Amino acid sequence: MCVMSILTAPNEFVVVDVETTGFKPEEGHVIIEVAAQKMLGQEVADQFQALVQTKRLLEPGSVEVNGITQAMLAAEGKQEEEVFPMLREFLSDSVLIGHNIPFDLGFLNKHFGLLGLPALSNNTLDTLELARRYLIIPSYSLESVAQYLHVPQPTAHRALADVETTRQVFLKLVERALKVGR
Repeated sequence: MCVMSILTAPNEFVVVDVETTGFKPEEGHVIIEVAAQKMLGQEVADQFQALVQTKRLLEPGSVEVNGITQAMLAAEGKQEEEVFPMLREFLSDSVLIGHNIPFDLGFLNKHFGLLGLPALSNNTLDTLELARRYLIIPSYSLESVAQYLHVPQPTAHRALADVETTRQVFLKLVERALKVGR
């Protein structure tokens, strides 16, 4: 979706992020946390957040990155049969925003498919692509882009914190796009 069409189309936007057990859903890695925020203008109109139980043992590297432990998932996690139908409804046909959104969509569509839910075919806006288009910086990780744009990032690699950071990064990148007119 073209950044400039944001102003002319009455779209509903949802910023989404997942935390996973690894990088490849095709190798059995799964979502262990998901968060999303619906945007109304520049403000959050609604949000969704859930830890997701898994039978897969968490690898130390995964725990080190996001701080989500097996104990947390056992105590606070919900069954995927509960989480993903609610999330699919929350996302609806909104334009989805994420940092490296194809990564999130790969995992989400895997889980939706396993539960017999329709895959997402929503329009998307990728803050990673937008950052590469409008910024010249050494790294385009969410942390680096947020730091460059002076967006506070209280807790990296937790889904809701990353969604909030991505939302603020998105708004700053849209401002920048409007200034340059593309």
